[in-house]
Amino acid sequence: MSTTPEGGEAAGAPHGIDRFAAWVDRVSERTSWELFRLGIYVVLPALVVLVTADVTLRYVFNSPLQWARDVNGLLLLMSIFCSLPHAWDRAYHIRMEVFYLRVAADKRRRLDVLASVAGIVFFGLMAIQGARYVPFMIRTGETGEDLLLPIWPFMGFLAFCSLVVVARLFANPAATEGALRYGVRAPDGEGGDA
Repeated sequence: MSTTPEGGEAAGAPHGIDRFAAWVDRVSERTSWELFRLGIYVVLPALVVLVTADVTLRYVFNSPLQWARDVNGLLLLMSIFCSLPHAWDRAYHIRMEVFYLRVAADKRRRLDVLASVAGIVFFGLMAIQGARYVPFMIRTGETGEDLLLPIWPFMGFLAFCSLVVVARLFANPAATEGALRYGVRAPDGEGGDA
């Protein structure tokens, strides 16, 4: 910590809350990027392979995978939740552009804050409920309808992703891409990721 010669804190020294906010921003942004990569390089290809295999087995060989629907649903949920924090950071989320673009800039900022607060509450409650539901699922041995494997790890994963969304909403309430450290930006400013 920076101090003045008299022993007091320097005016520009970051305080505890600033350091904590910077840490949340750094860690949640990295986690968001890694979740996105997990979604596009692991979860979505697994979903494509499983759907293709199931359709081929079902319609060509008349021998469908009984558990494929359950796993397809879980993989689809995982792919959506893997991309939620990334989508917020790049402003890919859905908002009513027809109305939003007609609002003055200072009011847009208030709308962004309102959307962030609503998102923090919604995804925060989702993370809490998901985390609370995991022990219950473990105790009761909750499985899918046709998938006879425990599904509590998926619930824990969704709760974790919700927590990352909350952290990104806290760290980047206006959903601006300008200061992000991860991701590939198009050279001519068109946007997009690879």
